[in-house]
Amino acid sequence: MTTRHDLFDGFPRGVFEVGESGRTLEQQAMPRAGFLRTEAIRRSRLLAHDSAKLFLGVIDGTAKPSAKLGHTEILGGKPIGFGDDTHAMTVAGNRSGKGRSSIIPTLLSYAGPTLTTDVKGELATITATRRAALGHKVFIADPFDTVRGPARKHRARFNPMSVLKSGSPTLIEDAGLIADAVVVPGNTQDPHWDDSSRGLIEGVVLFVATDELFDGRRTLATVRDLVAGQARAADEVGMDVLAEQMRANNAAEPHVRQAIIDAAEDFFAKPDDERGSVLSNTRRHLRFLSYPQIRENISGDDFDLDWLKTGHDGKPVSIYLCLPAMRMATCNRWFRLFVNLALAEMERIPAKPNPPVLFCLDEFPVLGHMQALENAAGQLAGFGVKLWVIIQDIGQLKALYKERWQTFLGNAGMVQLFGLNDLDTLEWVSKRLGTTSLIVRNKSEVSDRDATSTGRLGATWSLQTQPLMTIDEIARLFGRFDPLCRQLVIIPGFDPIVLQRINYDSHGLFEGAFDAPGF
Repeated sequence: MTTRHDLFDGFPRGVFEVGESGRTLEQQAMPRAGFLRTEAIRRSRLLAHDSAKLFLGVIDGTAKPSAKLGHTEILGGKPIGFGDDTHAMTVAGNRSGKGRSSIIPTLLSYAGPTLTTDVKGELATITATRRAALGHKVFIADPFDTVRGPARKHRARFNPMSVLKSGSPTLIEDAGLIADAVVVPGNTQDPHWDDSSRGLIEGVVLFVATDELFDGRRTLATVRDLVAGQARAADEVGMDVLAEQMRANNAAEPHVRQAIIDAAEDFFAKPDDERGSVLSNTRRHLRFLSYPQIRENISGDDFDLDWLKTGHDGKPVSIYLCLPAMRMATCNRWFRLFVNLALAEMERIPAKPNPPVLFCLDEFPVLGHMQALENAAGQLAGFGVKLWVIIQDIGQLKALYKERWQTFLGNAGMVQLFGLNDLDTLEWVSKRLGTTSLIVRNKSEVSDRDATSTGRLGATWSLQTQPLMTIDEIARLFGRFDPLCRQLVIIPGFDPIVLQRINYDSHGLFEGAFDAPGF
């Protein structure tokens, strides 16, 4: 026996047809946006935290004054998590505690493979030993020696050129990903110079990856030296003879050989002035490869990015990418290399780990605009990857991704918000929460005579719609100094959720699970 379902069941307005769901005009409901009841949160199996989910916070916690003036700590409570197959976004203002309350608790408890961008090295310092105790092989790429404590034993090197395998059907495209990563788009309206730099870098990367001349030194440091005209004199390779060498390359595959030739012809056929400008721009993009610490870190092969999918020695893999904050402006290209190449590996390998590979991209805007990430945002979940983008405000997304900024929000199955200060984000939240209906009492003056003769009391009631929360209410109730440490979580299909933030270093859930004191 089949059941006929009324597709308009639950629709509050707009259903006027005759039938089971038909309603008169008077029966149409006013907007009634509201928050998910605490009891519903307690009972929800989907929201109960476990090792396959991101850690969000707790409900029913107890607020206790902190030793830090103006702050409180949340103790106890039921842990809440998020773990479906969609992406996640955290929007939290500067110094709002997103590391202590969200990122670190997740890294201390998440069972799946992880790739984490770690500005300052604090995430690795605090959580790497715990992840190893969870049964993971841990690798920390840390060229500037930011990591402290026991986590240092997991420091490792990675050569981005190692992904360029001879005979690979995507060899040229993979070289293009490297070029795209090191060329960070500028604010100029003319993309010609950056596009030309990408073309040159792609060709030289292919040349170094495939020509026998570079056996034993197939690294991006060699690519940089060639473009800078500083290759070792004994090789007789510099800008003066680079064109001839690229034209005479001995790549095994004809299409790769031709791609190298085409890159050389495209660059060296330009007029002198234009060629000089392109070369100057290219050298600027490759400058980070002149730093000894970066050169050392990209010279070895201690791990492969495909291990995120396949595991290593029968264990899941966790990778940290660490840079000091002061090096982000000059070395963010190093971060971009990992993310671009890891995305390609995730798509190439059909395996889908359970839980999925977590890309924890803290301080996401430091990566700059990433075309590969923008293009893949909607498909990554199908590759067995959960993308967790962490930003300070929505304005950062708008600045980087222009009219496509909503791509990331639209593909997010969860948006976590707290410590908000900027108007763009506050306005977006207020609109996203919707409107609700209120009965408003209006009072007017009524003379004693009118009151006696007509019975009027001078009061009227009207039904009005109002934002569920105004901008100032959001800023205050989910602010950095909120005494109840509240946060707002938006998950499609649920009413907005209010949770409490905890600090990993003062909450019993994570006692004994980390290596360093809080920061």
